[in-house]
Amino acid sequence: MWIDCRRSLRYVYYMASNTRPGFGVRHPAVTALLASERAAASHLVEWLDGHLPLQVSAYTSIRSDLPNELLTSVRCLVRVADRIVMCENRDGARHIMPGGHRIDGESFAQTAIREVHEETGWIVRPESLRTLGWLHVQNLNDAPMDPDLPYPDFLQLVTCGAATERDGGPDADWTDIEGYETSSRLVSIAEARTATPDELLERVFLEIMLAG
Repeated sequence: MWIDCRRSLRYVYYMASNTRPGFGVRHPAVTALLASERAAASHLVEWLDGHLPLQVSAYTSIRSDLPNELLTSVRCLVRVADRIVMCENRDGARHIMPGGHRIDGESFAQTAIREVHEETGWIVRPESLRTLGWLHVQNLNDAPMDPDLPYPDFLQLVTCGAATERDGGPDADWTDIEGYETSSRLVSIAEARTATPDELLERVFLEIMLAG
């Protein structure tokens, strides 16, 4: 009972002190987006040992009106000839969408290229980049863990690109500079389809990339 009261008080305090759209109340642009689009896939995931429940939805439309302040990350599927780059992080999870937060002043393409290089060593050719769609992620907690982050929704742009060169060579050991992604390797398309846990609905975007 006391825990529920604390959560309720936390929610009331947060909502009272945050009136900026997208940081306490749903951004009207998100409301409009969700009303006009149908998700290709959607599911519930739990991060931080269940303390952060998220509803993750994949959209395959190309939109120029995604609210910039809610686009927290850019992700990129990377193709090297007929293989796909697969990452493994320090939690032991595998995925095929390296990426991360934008630096102020970066374009989406610059973020994708930088993050792929930092996490995998592969150098994405800028002319090969294309947008596949976007992720809508809804935080289902009653308040964010960090008041400076968007809440209750944030978005991630999903791109793809091709690479032919890797720092140190294709078989070199590589740990991402932040230490979270511990390794990456090239896998077949069949393995990419089956070996990723699909937490961020990667397979939706993989199929679009392969079809394109």
